Amino acid sequence: MKSKFPVLCGSILICELFVVYFAVLTAYGLEVRTAGSMTLAQLLIGASVLAVLAIVSVVLLPRRIGQKRPGVALGWVVQILLLASGFVISSMFFIAALFIVLWAVTVYWSARIDREVAERA
Repeated sequence: MKSKFPVLCGSILICELFVVYFAVLTAYGLEVRTAGSMTLAQLLIGASVLAVLAIVSVVLLPRRIGQKRPGVALGWVVQILLLASGFVISSMFFIAALFIVLWAVTVYWSARIDREVAERA
């Protein structure tokens, strides 16, 4: 049976990618003073690393109920790195807090839905 992790958790990670890139472009466009006055290239490289990790974690999410894959753990790493990006762009602390809550809720509900579907089957 198919797991709900790719649908629910994957959507959070993909939405995160858009928000991160928009935050980088907004910060650069508004000339927000970042730690060490980073250039646009440095900001985009950091956002790209975060994006690659998020995409890899989406690919590694469990596809079947009961399957153990490292996608969820890697998703938590992405959340921690997003929180750490707040040291570069301070508004990212608030955004990261929102996404951490969303990630925790989707992981919980995905696991719960998978458990209930497995019990019914």
